[in-house]
Amino acid sequence: MARAYQEAHIMDTLTASVKDLQTKTADLAKAKGYHEEKIKNLTTANAELQKKYDALDLRMKANEHNTTARLLNTHLSLSPLPNKNNIPLTPLHDLDTNRPIRSFPKHERDMKTMGSADVIQCLQALDVPSLGLSAGEKKTRLRGEIGLAKEDKDAGGLNGKEEKSRTPTPADKARTNTENAKKAAEVRRKVLEAKQKKAEGQKK
Repeated sequence: MARAYQEAHIMDTLTASVKDLQTKTADLAKAKGYHEEKIKNLTTANAELQKKYDALDLRMKANEHNTTARLLNTHLSLSPLPNKNNIPLTPLHDLDTNRPIRSFPKHERDMKTMGSADVIQCLQALDVPSLGLSAGEKKTRLRGEIGLAKEDKDAGGLNGKEEKSRTPTPADKARTNTENAKKAAEVRRKVLEAKQKKAEGQKK
């Protein structure tokens, strides 16, 4: 009888040990699943962060190119060369792709015949708001973004409708340069923030 009791005790102990082992195995599996899910979320977050960083990097490069392009276009627009309208403009780049804007006017004279849809496409590519503006206002804003001199109506021209270019004042140039510098600084700040977040994510 003592032997039977001893065997029963051993069986109970073994059963309890097996159950405990099964519980621990289940807990480990649960913990493994939790950590795998966490790693998956971190991987997804890192991919999203990389995507944002790449977008900001493209935007910064496009802004840097566009700043140079505007200066070149302004120089051409203000040039006294008689054939300047036959010299191609330096195309600006789309801020999202850093590629030349498709509907960008080839020459300054093309601005006059540029369609409304092309004007809007250019403004959107440069992330310039145009909602609520008239067709003429949109075209004027695009001229400024490209770096072309402003146009005024010449009252002494044919029926008072002939247009001529007006040379920007030093104040206009200074204001434009300041705005461009602010845009470039803001893009650089966002890129640095993205780099810091990426580095912090890798450390974790």
